[in-house]
Amino acid sequence: MRLGSPQMLRLLAALVAAAALASPAAPSAATGRLTFPRDHFGHPQSSIEWWYFTALAKDASGTPYSVFFTLFASKGGFVPVSQVVNLATGAVVGHTEEVGLGKVGPSALDVKAGHARLRYTRPSNTWSFAVDTPAFAVSLVQRATKPYALHGGGTGVIRQSVAGPSRYYSATRMTATGTLRAGGEQLALTGESWFDHQWGDYLDDPRAFDWDWFSCRFGDGTELMLYQFLDPARPASRASTSRRALARSTPPATAGRSTGR
Repeated sequence: MRLGSPQMLRLLAALVAAAALASPAAPSAATGRLTFPRDHFGHPQSSIEWWYFTALAKDASGTPYSVFFTLFASKGGFVPVSQVVNLATGAVVGHTEEVGLGKVGPSALDVKAGHARLRYTRPSNTWSFAVDTPAFAVSLVQRATKPYALHGGGTGVIRQSVAGPSRYYSATRMTATGTLRAGGEQLALTGESWFDHQWGDYLDDPRAFDWDWFSCRFGDGTELMLYQFLDPARPASRASTSRRALARSTPPATAGRSTGR
């Protein structure tokens, strides 16, 4: 999956460059052992960080929807992105890309930016996001049904192409309930979602944000993630994570290139 438009990729690269200029060099944010719930929250020392959700949900009539929400955070700014697609018709119900000012903290996560809000509730281990615009509104409350998966062979560290290391973990299967307002209707949604959280000190290089990414959930309880970073000057950097009861991350022995742009 190609994330965002070319304009959005340029904006993300600009956020990283601005963060690098705004503060002196510091030790890499992609070090140390992951600790929850602490690492669910913000990492202000990172040049860029994001919380990423993809959900498949149905309304009461059985109509399926794809729901996407991501909050990018850099030093001093946010970029919330959302999209809802009616999978029965292929129609885009709503889409937002915005820019907001603010910063994340290391002890809580409750961010409002533009028409969007993202919150983590510690006692219930739930993640909720909402987007409310005049054209459409969507909100989901999600809870992991499995332990969080640490990518990079269980270390929680991967190499972000030319950008260096980043921290990366996922909730590969979550329950999701919420509402969708569109076309004058208020619909109740239920389904499942996937959550990624990633952060690091990335170089000012657009190739760090050029990737194909896929997440798969199967009926037998297995989940699979495949991704590759794209760089015209070198072979694609590929990896995968598969899990049942536990997660494992391995470079695939063979991998054919497939794109979802």
